[in-house]
Amino acid sequence: MRIAIFEDEVYQNFFPLTLTRPAYELVVGTSTIREKIVKSVANSGKAMFFCRKYLENVLRERLPNNYVNDFSTIDEDVLLINGLAIADESLNDVLRKLSRPGMVAMQKGRIVAAYVKCKSLEHSEIQAAITSADNITESILKIASEKLNADEVCLLKYPWELIELNPKLIAAELKGIGKKKWKDETVSSVTIYGSKKDVFIAKGAFLENGTVLDVRDGPIYIGENTYVQSQTRISGPAYIGKDCIIFGGQIREGCSIGDVCRIGGEVEKSIFHGYSNKRHYGFIGHSYVGEWVNLGAGTTNSNLKNTYGMIRMDVGGQVRDTGSIFVGIFVGDHVKTAVGTYVFSGKKIGISSHLYGMVPEDVPSFTVYARTLGAKPTEIYLESAIETARRLMRRRNVQLSEAYEDMLKRLFELTEQERSKASVVKGKFSI
Repeated sequence: MRIAIFEDEVYQNFFPLTLTRPAYELVVGTSTIREKIVKSVANSGKAMFFCRKYLENVLRERLPNNYVNDFSTIDEDVLLINGLAIADESLNDVLRKLSRPGMVAMQKGRIVAAYVKCKSLEHSEIQAAITSADNITESILKIASEKLNADEVCLLKYPWELIELNPKLIAAELKGIGKKKWKDETVSSVTIYGSKKDVFIAKGAFLENGTVLDVRDGPIYIGENTYVQSQTRISGPAYIGKDCIIFGGQIREGCSIGDVCRIGGEVEKSIFHGYSNKRHYGFIGHSYVGEWVNLGAGTTNSNLKNTYGMIRMDVGGQVRDTGSIFVGIFVGDHVKTAVGTYVFSGKKIGISSHLYGMVPEDVPSFTVYARTLGAKPTEIYLESAIETARRLMRRRNVQLSEAYEDMLKRLFELTEQERSKASVVKGKFSI
């Protein structure tokens, strides 16, 4: 039996985060959802990955030794797993119950997992659905012979659930990584509140004198070759990836910071993908920040209403109650903010957009937004967006590939209606 991870129709709820990646490439805890599933379920043999077709070449570059949208390699029955299911014992219990082809595990109308015959994936309807993530639920149910209930599985539906789940998963996942040895010079220069056994420092990481680590409420992990400057306080549970620089400030509980990030100021219960910068002062809280984002000095988001009421968000054109009084912002890849940018709570910032001033509403992808400075939201020239991405990636010794450039071009087309609906104008931006 082969293991395959797929996206269902709910990927759209996570826009703009999932415009540039399959839903299972979202980060929560210490890794992507994909990595958790592969580690938990696909211990033997390689997993397969299904995604929207415009993402497949970029995903192949990121996962060069795996099968992406490759039906020619399927020579045995397949266990399909929803890429928004969090791998834990509840998911494993459900997967064990899928003992024969035709069995499908369901949760509130969504497929958690399905055991399908090899020949079923030869049908053009199934292949079209699974590589578009459209009508995938209906297509799989047509070949199902038995349904199981899987309400106990953690199956993500909305983006704010990533923020709510993050502290718990960091703490749980760091329990299993094993104790790291401290270097003597690191021990003598760092103040620890709580037990030292809850601090994990990888090889090559260096923490300057004056750094404070507070693990009384959860563990802390600091990755390889990460440099933490003095006057930094990190509160657990927290995960910081490799090759980062922490420029001082407060990293409060519940933060996951990806590889090669530059972080300063105050961050709380937030997730940063790799290669993103928040170098200067300012507050980012209860937020999710994609790759290749640069937040200018003073950039701050609200994560709490003055009324302490529940925060609501627009999801797919419908306003949803998040059920929480603490919700920040959701920032797509390649977003840039100017100094002194302020973003209201519960807002989504589309990919490759540039922000200036106060931002009280969602911003479409490829948009310059400076409404509070007297300018109409203006469409960014595609060539400019690509060249800006190329320059930024080059600064981190990453080359913008042809596949990645093609993806940006396709996304510019796919998000045109979004800009039109928001009355984004075309032409040269000026203030």
